[in-house]
Amino acid sequence: MTRLILALVCVLEAAGVAAAQPTQPIYLQYDGFVRNKDGTFTLSFGYYNMNNVDVTVQPGDANAFAPPPADRNQPVTFLKGRHRFACSMVVDKTFAGPLQWTVTFAGRTETTTAKALNPLYQLELNSEKKAIAGLDVAAAPKNVCVNRPPHVEIVNPFGGADASTNMTAKAGTDLPINGHIEDDGLPRGSKVVAAWKKISGPGDVMFSDAATGPTRVKFSAPGSYVIELSATDGEKTNSLTINVTVT
Repeated sequence: MTRLILALVCVLEAAGVAAAQPTQPIYLQYDGFVRNKDGTFTLSFGYYNMNNVDVTVQPGDANAFAPPPADRNQPVTFLKGRHRFACSMVVDKTFAGPLQWTVTFAGRTETTTAKALNPLYQLELNSEKKAIAGLDVAAAPKNVCVNRPPHVEIVNPFGGADASTNMTAKAGTDLPINGHIEDDGLPRGSKVVAAWKKISGPGDVMFSDAATGPTRVKFSAPGSYVIELSATDGEKTNSLTINVTVT
Protein backbone atom coordinates (compact mmCIF):
# COMPACT_ATOMS: atom_id res chain seq x y z
CA MET A 1 0.00 0.00 0.00
CA THR A 2 2.83 2.39 0.90
CA ARG A 3 4.51 1.76 -2.45
CA LEU A 4 1.23 2.37 -4.25
CA ILE A 5 0.75 5.71 -2.48
CA LEU A 6 4.31 6.78 -3.25
CA ALA A 7 3.86 5.81 -6.88
CA LEU A 8 0.61 7.79 -7.06
CA VAL A 9 2.28 10.83 -5.51
CA CYS A 10 5.08 10.63 -8.07
CA VAL A 11 2.55 10.44 -10.91
CA LEU A 12 0.63 13.44 -9.59
CA GLU A 13 3.80 15.46 -9.09
CA ALA A 14 4.93 14.62 -12.61
CA ALA A 15 1.55 15.62 -13.99
CA GLY A 16 1.70 18.88 -12.09
CA VAL A 17 5.14 19.67 -13.46
CA ALA A 18 4.01 18.85 -16.98
CA ALA A 19 0.94 21.04 -16.61
CA ALA A 20 3.09 23.90 -15.41
CA GLN A 21 5.27 23.85 -18.51
CA PRO A 22 4.59 26.73 -20.94
CA THR A 23 2.99 25.30 -24.06
CA GLN A 24 1.51 28.38 -25.71
CA PRO A 25 3.18 30.32 -28.54
CA ILE A 26 4.90 33.68 -28.47
CA TYR A 27 3.45 36.00 -31.09
CA LEU A 28 5.72 38.69 -32.45
CA GLN A 29 4.57 42.06 -33.71
CA TYR A 30 6.19 44.85 -35.62
CA ASP A 31 5.04 48.02 -33.87
CA GLY A 32 6.22 50.28 -36.69
CA PHE A 33 8.90 52.85 -37.44
CA VAL A 34 9.80 56.43 -36.62
CA ARG A 35 11.47 58.71 -39.17
CA ASN A 36 14.10 60.49 -37.06
CA LYS A 37 15.06 64.11 -37.66
CA ASP A 38 18.58 63.15 -38.79
CA GLY A 39 17.23 60.90 -41.54
CA THR A 40 17.72 57.64 -39.67
CA PHE A 41 14.88 55.36 -38.63
CA THR A 42 13.88 53.79 -35.34
CA LEU A 43 12.23 50.41 -35.77
CA SER A 44 10.13 49.02 -32.94
CA PHE A 45 9.26 45.39 -32.24
CA GLY A 46 7.07 43.78 -29.58
CA TYR A 47 5.59 40.44 -28.61
CA TYR A 48 2.69 38.68 -26.95
CA ASN A 49 3.64 35.76 -24.70
CA MET A 50 0.46 33.70 -24.43
CA ASN A 51 1.76 31.71 -21.46
CA ASN A 52 0.98 32.55 -17.85
CA VAL A 53 4.67 32.51 -17.00
CA ASP A 54 7.74 34.29 -18.32
CA VAL A 55 9.64 32.37 -20.99
CA THR A 56 13.32 32.40 -21.95
CA VAL A 57 14.45 31.83 -25.54
CA GLN A 58 18.18 32.26 -26.02
CA PRO A 59 19.56 33.88 -29.21
CA GLY A 60 20.11 31.36 -31.96
CA ASP A 61 17.92 29.56 -34.44
CA ALA A 62 14.88 29.97 -32.14
CA ASN A 63 15.40 33.70 -31.54
CA ALA A 64 17.00 35.51 -34.44
CA PHE A 65 16.94 38.48 -36.77
CA ALA A 66 17.42 38.24 -40.52
CA PRO A 67 19.41 39.26 -42.42
CA PRO A 68 22.43 38.59 -40.16
CA PRO A 69 23.66 39.23 -37.61
CA ALA A 70 21.00 37.06 -36.03
CA ASP A 71 21.84 38.27 -32.54
CA ARG A 72 20.96 41.97 -32.38
CA ASN A 73 20.65 42.21 -28.59
CA GLN A 74 16.95 41.33 -28.78
CA PRO A 75 15.19 40.29 -25.56
CA VAL A 76 15.64 36.68 -24.48
CA THR A 77 13.17 36.86 -21.59
CA PHE A 78 9.59 37.13 -22.79
CA LEU A 79 7.35 38.37 -20.01
CA LYS A 80 3.83 37.00 -19.88
CA GLY A 81 1.27 39.10 -21.68
CA ARG A 82 1.54 41.70 -24.40
CA HIS A 83 4.55 44.01 -24.56
CA ARG A 84 4.90 46.63 -27.26
CA PHE A 85 8.15 48.52 -27.91
CA ALA A 86 10.28 45.71 -26.44
CA CYS A 87 13.01 46.36 -28.99
CA SER A 88 13.79 49.81 -30.35
CA MET A 89 16.47 49.72 -33.00
CA VAL A 90 18.06 52.66 -34.82
CA VAL A 91 19.05 51.98 -38.44
CA ASP A 92 20.85 54.40 -40.73
CA LYS A 93 19.23 56.50 -43.44
CA THR A 94 20.22 54.03 -46.18
CA PHE A 95 18.10 51.28 -44.63
CA ALA A 96 15.61 49.90 -47.12
CA GLY A 97 14.60 46.68 -45.33
CA PRO A 98 13.64 43.99 -44.92
CA LEU A 99 14.56 43.22 -41.32
CA GLN A 100 12.61 40.49 -39.60
CA TRP A 101 12.55 39.00 -36.11
CA THR A 102 11.75 35.30 -35.77
CA VAL A 103 10.99 33.34 -32.60
CA THR A 104 10.17 29.65 -32.37
CA PHE A 105 8.51 28.38 -29.21
CA ALA A 106 6.08 25.59 -28.31
CA GLY A 107 6.33 24.22 -31.84
CA ARG A 108 5.27 27.45 -33.50
CA THR A 109 7.41 29.91 -35.47
CA GLU A 110 6.44 33.58 -35.65
CA THR A 111 8.10 36.16 -37.91
CA THR A 112 7.51 39.91 -38.22
CA THR A 113 6.67 41.60 -41.50
CA ALA A 114 9.23 41.99 -44.28
CA LYS A 115 7.89 45.46 -45.13
CA ALA A 116 9.41 47.43 -42.26
CA LEU A 117 9.19 50.79 -44.03
CA ASN A 118 5.72 50.42 -45.49
CA PRO A 119 4.05 53.82 -44.86
CA LEU A 120 1.22 52.00 -43.10
CA TYR A 121 3.66 51.18 -40.29
CA GLN A 122 4.78 54.75 -39.59
CA LEU A 123 3.90 55.34 -35.95
CA GLU A 124 1.47 58.04 -34.88
CA LEU A 125 2.62 60.58 -32.31
CA ASN A 126 1.65 58.78 -29.09
CA SER A 127 3.20 55.49 -30.19
CA GLU A 128 6.23 57.33 -31.55
CA LYS A 129 6.87 58.80 -28.11
CA LYS A 130 6.79 55.35 -26.54
CA ALA A 131 9.07 53.83 -29.18
CA ILE A 132 11.80 56.44 -28.68
CA ALA A 133 11.31 57.22 -24.98
CA GLY A 134 14.69 57.39 -23.27
CA LEU A 135 16.49 56.81 -26.56
CA ASP A 136 19.36 59.05 -27.65
CA VAL A 137 19.05 58.58 -31.39
CA ALA A 138 22.36 60.25 -32.24
CA ALA A 139 24.41 58.27 -29.72
CA ALA A 140 22.59 54.94 -29.92
CA PRO A 141 24.44 51.99 -31.46
CA LYS A 142 22.99 51.10 -34.84
CA ASN A 143 21.20 47.93 -35.92
CA VAL A 144 20.74 46.47 -32.41
CA CYS A 145 18.02 46.64 -29.78
CA VAL A 146 18.94 49.49 -27.44
CA ASN A 147 18.39 49.34 -23.71
CA ARG A 148 16.12 52.15 -22.56
CA PRO A 149 15.03 53.14 -19.06
CA PRO A 150 11.91 51.44 -17.68
CA HIS A 151 8.71 53.27 -18.51
CA VAL A 152 6.97 54.52 -15.36
CA GLU A 153 3.38 55.76 -15.33
CA ILE A 154 0.28 56.04 -13.16
CA VAL A 155 -2.76 54.38 -14.70
CA ASN A 156 -5.85 56.48 -13.99
CA PRO A 157 -8.36 55.96 -16.81
CA PHE A 158 -11.10 57.95 -15.09
CA GLY A 159 -9.10 61.07 -14.26
CA GLY A 160 -8.31 64.22 -16.19
CA ALA A 161 -5.11 65.17 -17.95
CA ASP A 162 -3.18 65.77 -14.73
CA ALA A 163 -4.97 63.22 -12.53
CA SER A 164 -1.95 60.92 -12.61
CA THR A 165 0.41 63.46 -11.06
CA ASN A 166 -1.93 65.59 -8.91
CA MET A 167 -4.05 63.81 -6.32
CA THR A 168 -5.97 64.45 -3.12
CA ALA A 169 -6.22 62.31 -0.01
CA LYS A 170 -7.39 62.36 3.60
CA ALA A 171 -4.93 62.03 6.47
CA GLY A 172 -4.94 58.52 7.92
CA THR A 173 -6.86 57.06 4.97
CA ASP A 174 -5.35 54.84 2.26
CA LEU A 175 -4.89 56.39 -1.17
CA PRO A 176 -4.73 53.66 -3.85
CA ILE A 177 -2.25 54.44 -6.63
CA ASN A 178 -2.04 52.19 -9.67
CA GLY A 179 1.60 52.58 -10.63
CA HIS A 180 2.68 50.70 -13.73
CA ILE A 181 6.21 49.84 -14.90
CA GLU A 182 7.07 48.48 -18.33
CA ASP A 183 10.57 47.44 -19.37
CA ASP A 184 12.19 46.17 -22.56
CA GLY A 185 13.97 43.25 -20.87
CA LEU A 186 17.39 44.77 -21.44
CA PRO A 187 20.15 44.42 -20.47
CA ARG A 188 19.75 40.68 -20.74
CA GLY A 189 19.44 38.93 -17.42
CA SER A 190 18.50 42.12 -15.59
CA LYS A 191 15.67 42.51 -13.10
CA VAL A 192 13.63 45.65 -12.75
CA VAL A 193 13.53 47.07 -9.23
CA ALA A 194 10.75 49.50 -8.27
CA ALA A 195 10.75 51.86 -5.30
CA TRP A 196 8.30 54.35 -3.80
CA LYS A 197 9.55 57.11 -1.50
CA LYS A 198 8.56 60.41 0.04
CA ILE A 199 10.26 63.48 -1.46
CA SER A 200 8.69 66.16 0.73
CA GLY A 201 5.75 66.84 3.05
CA PRO A 202 4.99 67.70 6.69
CA GLY A 203 4.17 64.21 7.96
CA ASP A 204 5.06 60.55 7.64
CA VAL A 205 4.20 58.62 4.48
CA MET A 206 3.55 54.88 4.63
CA PHE A 207 3.35 52.62 1.55
CA SER A 208 1.55 49.26 1.68
CA ASP A 209 4.26 47.98 -0.66
CA ALA A 210 7.15 50.28 -1.54
CA ALA A 211 8.67 47.84 -4.04
CA THR A 212 5.85 47.42 -6.58
CA GLY A 213 4.03 49.75 -8.94
CA PRO A 214 0.51 49.43 -7.49
CA THR A 215 0.40 50.50 -3.85
CA ARG A 216 -1.69 52.22 -1.16
CA VAL A 217 -0.34 55.32 0.50
CA LYS A 218 -1.25 56.70 3.93
CA PHE A 219 -0.32 60.19 5.12
CA SER A 220 -0.06 60.97 8.85
CA ALA A 221 -0.87 64.69 8.66
CA PRO A 222 -2.57 67.23 6.36
CA GLY A 223 -0.46 69.26 3.95
CA SER A 224 1.20 69.17 0.56
CA TYR A 225 3.31 66.14 -0.28
CA VAL A 226 5.49 64.97 -3.16
CA ILE A 227 6.07 61.24 -3.56
CA GLU A 228 8.05 59.39 -6.21
CA LEU A 229 7.90 56.06 -8.03
CA SER A 230 11.20 55.02 -9.58
CA ALA A 231 12.34 51.95 -11.49
CA THR A 232 15.77 50.74 -12.56
CA ASP A 233 16.96 47.88 -14.74
CA GLY A 234 20.40 48.02 -13.14
CA GLU A 235 21.76 50.18 -15.94
CA LYS A 236 19.15 52.90 -16.47
CA THR A 237 16.61 54.52 -14.18
CA ASN A 238 13.36 56.42 -14.65
CA SER A 239 11.02 58.06 -12.16
CA LEU A 240 7.74 59.91 -11.79
CA THR A 241 6.71 62.34 -9.05
CA ILE A 242 3.18 62.84 -7.75
CA ASN A 243 1.81 65.86 -5.90
CA VAL A 244 -0.70 64.95 -3.20
CA THR A 245 -2.83 67.44 -1.27
CA VAL A 246 -3.83 65.89 2.03
CA THR A 247 -6.72 67.29 4.12
